[in-house]
Amino acid sequence: MVKPRTLTANNKRDSNLLVYIFNIWTFILIARPQDFIDKLATLRPAFSVGIIVVIFYLLFHAKNENRLLSNQQCRLYLYLLAAMIMSIPFAYYRRGAFDFFFMKYMIVAVFFILFYKIVDNERNIKYILWTACLGNSIYLLCAVFQGEVIAGRLRFGQMLDPNDLAFFAVSFIPLNFLFISKNETFWKRIVSPVNIAVGILVVLLSGSRGGFLALVIVVIMLFFTRAQIIRKSYKIAVFVITLIALIYGGATIDYSRLETMTQIGGDYNVWDETGRLEVWMNGMRFMLSDPLTGVGVSCFGEAIGQDRAKRGLQEMWQAPHNSLVQIGAETGIIGLVIFVLININVFKICGRVRNISGKQELAIIGTIIQIGFVGHFTASMFLSQAYSGIWVLFVALSATILEMGRTRNNQQHSKNIETEKRYL
Repeated sequence: MVKPRTLTANNKRDSNLLVYIFNIWTFILIARPQDFIDKLATLRPAFSVGIIVVIFYLLFHAKNENRLLSNQQCRLYLYLLAAMIMSIPFAYYRRGAFDFFFMKYMIVAVFFILFYKIVDNERNIKYILWTACLGNSIYLLCAVFQGEVIAGRLRFGQMLDPNDLAFFAVSFIPLNFLFISKNETFWKRIVSPVNIAVGILVVLLSGSRGGFLALVIVVIMLFFTRAQIIRKSYKIAVFVITLIALIYGGATIDYSRLETMTQIGGDYNVWDETGRLEVWMNGMRFMLSDPLTGVGVSCFGEAIGQDRAKRGLQEMWQAPHNSLVQIGAETGIIGLVIFVLININVFKICGRVRNISGKQELAIIGTIIQIGFVGHFTASMFLSQAYSGIWVLFVALSATILEMGRTRNNQQHSKNIETEKRYL
């Protein structure tokens, strides 16, 4: 049984400082300031601040922590990392797979571990979520004012195409509802509805059909959520602000692309020889051909290109456009099973937070996170986002909530035993 930590004044100060630094790192990972401040790109802010967080953690916070292997979500995530590493020696492009995992993805993996080690109460969870929502909104505002509308679709940044931009927006829209209640500070109550409106506006400006579908599902879930979690007045206020945002961007939004969702039967992007269905079928074929290791992490495009060349077709390095297909093709059946289990657990843990912890505040947080995750997962079914840092954030949140509930149950059990002893 994990014993709760007893913090001295110095330890508490160090712990608060670590949470503060970790939040700065979270902001940098979400807001990607290097995309709109060019001079920051050479400094690699996500990597540099990450190193500072790791050093501070090792110096002041590395003792008496919950063990990773004692948490189901953490174990599964570590297994997924192992599957990714195992795929590297057998990858279609070993150097590329190695560089992706150890030079890029390791930042995300370290973020997950430190999140679980550092964030251990409702206050810190909300602190992290508010930082993430703010970073997301700043990035989206930069996209609106600095991005380009090409062929009716908003584009911005070095990493995100219009579909990824919608995915990024819809994942955070529901989380802002945590900060519009009267218990929050005035400026959070003002900024949060604006964040929601900006997120919805960007989804529509992106012209992403997968993002729009995810948005519809999120809106339906929000409006049918219990009143004690999201009051009717909040929903009306957000609806009005969103309407204003849509009027503001009305001349720019190209609704014709969204209207094609009712005409999928004739969409060449779906049914063509190079369309989504063919790519997904090829991805499943790759997974079944190499069920233990797949084609190698981040090597789907290379595998497609080589496969098409062998079959005498035009060489095209295509993306999988589906996170399940991506993880299955690149890490094999084992990686796919682990990935699916993690996703199911995120949904289940966030949905039964009240039973886990017995606390109303954490139950509300869990419900909102669950809605955000559903939107995130829906959008990811049309994108190559299996290794997304946002996905890792949701997994880390579920692992932390699970650990908090278990710790409190252990504490309550200990109290019950002590009470029984006094009456014996």
